[in-house]
Amino acid sequence: MTPGEGRTRRQDGTGADDDSDSGLAFLMGFFALGAVVQTAAWLWGHPLAATAALGGAAAVLVALRAALRRTALGPPVRRFLQPLWALVRAGIATRFKLARTRAAASVTGRIEQWAHRPVRQATPAEPAASYTRRSLDHTLEAFEAATPTRFEEMCRELLERDGFIDAVRVGGARDLGADVVAVDGLGRRVVLQCKRYATPLGSEAFQRFNGTARPIHGAAVPVVVALNGFTEPAAAFATRQHLHLVDRERLARWGAGQHLYQVLDIDPGPGRHT
Repeated sequence: MTPGEGRTRRQDGTGADDDSDSGLAFLMGFFALGAVVQTAAWLWGHPLAATAALGGAAAVLVALRAALRRTALGPPVRRFLQPLWALVRAGIATRFKLARTRAAASVTGRIEQWAHRPVRQATPAEPAASYTRRSLDHTLEAFEAATPTRFEEMCRELLERDGFIDAVRVGGARDLGADVVAVDGLGRRVVLQCKRYATPLGSEAFQRFNGTARPIHGAAVPVVVALNGFTEPAAAFATRQHLHLVDRERLARWGAGQHLYQVLDIDPGPGRHT
């Protein structure tokens, strides 16, 4: 065998070994790529894990292209891997875009949550009360929304709240001017006429009430409650006849918690407090 023939055989053997090694590398890289892609699909719900898996797939593809570049399988393998390489790059770009979108949405949501946080409102001042407020207090809006019968019942409830005894609503067609009656702690009889009129109460209603409150109902404390106040002649008549008046302003204070006698500036008696 001549020296030229020996060199030819050694070259042929080296080429065959290189082809065998390149094919084995291709097969191993292909199987590794499949494993990476499956892992990425399984972990797709987590952005970091999926991105890392796609990055690993990209590394495998780069290694395959580098290993097969100088072999006969290089060009067809590169053509075969080109779509996979494009898919991997698209997947990585999509994951980064999704992660950026989620981060921006999270930051925006936190800013909106902070901007729309509830602001603590200052508690409005309430009229001074002589006791701890209870559920029987009423507002002017509640008085205005009430029917005439309910208006009388609300006044009865306030008398009961203030500690009056036997507070009863007696208003009706034949009430002779009395709508609510009660007794205070000293045994004095309190008689209320309750008028929920849209206009101020006139003198005629006062004259009827004055004629029945003391002689018929035995009132020691006759009181006229009028949601929208009284006319000047009616108020003057009430002053002369010693009738107690609860106008709109006094009704608001009574409903807000003040005792009736405190509103009317009536002495509750020795040892008693309103």
